[in-house]
Amino acid sequence: MKKTILVVFLAISSTLYSQNLQRQMVTAQGNSFTIANGMYISQSIGQQSLTGTSQKNNLTISQGYQQSLWSNYIKTNDASIISTKTYPNPFFDTVYFQFSQLINTSIQITLFDITGKIVYQETKKPNEKILSIANLQLPSATYLVRLTADKLNYYTQIIQSK
Repeated sequence: MKKTILVVFLAISSTLYSQNLQRQMVTAQGNSFTIANGMYISQSIGQQSLTGTSQKNNLTISQGYQQSLWSNYIKTNDASIISTKTYPNPFFDTVYFQFSQLINTSIQITLFDITGKIVYQETKKPNEKILSIANLQLPSATYLVRLTADKLNYYTQIIQSK
């Protein structure tokens, strides 16, 4: 008798607290190609419309859900000139950039949020081969960092965690 009541109770409680499932279609279809005007077109998982990026006259137009263009910036880093190590990442309060050689000039530090908006900017001289940024007072998120100086043009992603 006790087992029957327990089974009935479980059936009723799971009905009351369960989620309604909806029928949705996720696709992985499409292919990538470049059309006559130079636009690159593809479709991605869950994307049922065209995606692509077109660049003309220093203007970039993106359509559909796409991954960030940050990886394109990061690929431009040239470690043969000055290699840079970023640590810790994710960081809590202070993030460090260690360079393979001394940089005697000031470095322009620019942080961008996911939308491309500048959220922090400062010019600072490194201490020996290390540049530090502390007390950013930014929300927990991923940011793109650009460091520029005479022989340095470096991009990386950092994650602020609180």
